[in-house]
Amino acid sequence: MRRAYEIHTLGPTATDSYAAAQVYNHRNWQDQAVIVEHPSFETILTDLTAYSGDQLVIPAAFKSDTLNASWGDIHYALLSQLTLSSCFMTQLDPLVVLQRVNADNQIGYTHAATAQLLTRVVHQVVVQTVASKYLAYQAYQRNQAAYVLTNEKNVTLTTHERELARLTPSMVWCVYQIN
Repeated sequence: MRRAYEIHTLGPTATDSYAAAQVYNHRNWQDQAVIVEHPSFETILTDLTAYSGDQLVIPAAFKSDTLNASWGDIHYALLSQLTLSSCFMTQLDPLVVLQRVNADNQIGYTHAATAQLLTRVVHQVVVQTVASKYLAYQAYQRNQAAYVLTNEKNVTLTTHERELARLTPSMVWCVYQIN
C-alpha cells in the first residue's frame, strides 16, 4: 500500500509556509495530501533523497544564512533533485515590526528573508536570523530583544512594546516535485 502523498514545507502550523501548503493541498489535492512540517527549509533541502516522489512548497523569497543561498541559488543548484512544477500566490498574514521600549540592546529577530526589511524599518538594529518568523517572536521574547519582525498573529502586545510598522505583502510560492 502506497503511503499518503506528502507536501513538505516549513512548520510549525503558525508559519506562512504551512498556510500556503494548506492552500495548495486544498486546490490541487482536495485536502488529501499530508503536509509534513519541518523545523527549517534547510533540513528539507539537505536531505531531499528521503522525500523522493513528494512535493516541496517554498516561497520565492526564500533566503538562507545557513546555506548562504537564496531561492534562485537553490533553484539552479538543485536542478537534478527538484523540478519546478507550478507556482501560486497568497496574501501573507500581516507582518509587524515591534519595539520593546525598555530593552537595553539593539538586537532584532526575524527570518533571513525579511532581514533587510527589518533594517529598513529600524536603523542600527543588530539582526539575528532564525528559521521562521514564528521562531523570531519566541527568540525576541526569550532574549528580551529590542525588535522583532514577525506575523501579527504571533504577537501579544504589552505596555512595554510598540508597533513600528504593519505590512501586508503577497507572496509567490513555488511547488517542486522532489526527484
